[in-house]
Amino acid sequence: MRKRKVFLFVLFSLLIFIGGCSQKPTSQKIITTTVNTYIEPIKSVVGNKYEVKSIIKSVNVDPHSFSPSSNDAKLIADSRLIVSSGLGYDDWVEKIVTANSQNKNLIDFGNILGKKDGANEHIWFSVKNVQRLSYNVYQRMAKVDPKNKAYYQANFKKYDLKLDSLIQRERALKKYTNGKKAYVTEPLPYYLLNNLGVTIANPHFAKAIEDDTDPSIDDVKNMENGLKHHEVSFLVVNKQVTSGIITKMTSLAKKYHVPIVYFTETLPSDLGYYDWMNGNITQIERILEK
Repeated sequence: MRKRKVFLFVLFSLLIFIGGCSQKPTSQKIITTTVNTYIEPIKSVVGNKYEVKSIIKSVNVDPHSFSPSSNDAKLIADSRLIVSSGLGYDDWVEKIVTANSQNKNLIDFGNILGKKDGANEHIWFSVKNVQRLSYNVYQRMAKVDPKNKAYYQANFKKYDLKLDSLIQRERALKKYTNGKKAYVTEPLPYYLLNNLGVTIANPHFAKAIEDDTDPSIDDVKNMENGLKHHEVSFLVVNKQVTSGIITKMTSLAKKYHVPIVYFTETLPSDLGYYDWMNGNITQIERILEK
């Protein structure tokens, strides 16, 4: 998790002030999520009963270094439910939620999964995890809006079956990927690769990039040699994070004809979770077909 800048302390103070001053009745027909990744899993459950909005909407924004605005704080204050990743990924939301007495309406995805700080933050890369999230949204909506419980339940079951089809694809693909190794520019796809039986062969390098620090000389050399000698089946690159060392490793992969898989951390604006994850799986399938 990248380090936050010092000036965020001042920003958080401002947001808390705004939150304390904006307590007023609202229709609360809005559900807010920190990242657009969760819009579809939520919308598929609540249907036309609630509007679902995300604060981070673009793949051009690095969620690790995101700074919320006063408008973001107001949106959270006016929401019936707030969905966050937790695990330190979007910890700025907790301060806004607390300032606006919205703690009881917060759904912390990491907490749902029983994970603790320090666990890999990119939990949406596991379809099973997202199934857990959509089920939790259904349970919460059944409590806050019991007259529409049957509607939410039917929606959840339909979406759950849709996600099941992705899990079946993963299981079929695992027959070919199990035991293989991959390099990643950061530990973005940990859960997906783990489900496919693929080992991340450069964990120290990946963690350094995620923490916004320089990888060790040994880690860099090992990765360079690994690409040169085809010690991995493919390289996974996070398109939302760039640096000189990432560009170098990408160039080396191309030079030595190591296949590259390009993932995004959040969703392009024209894709929902199912299509996005389906595309991620398809990229790996195509590599194995070559």
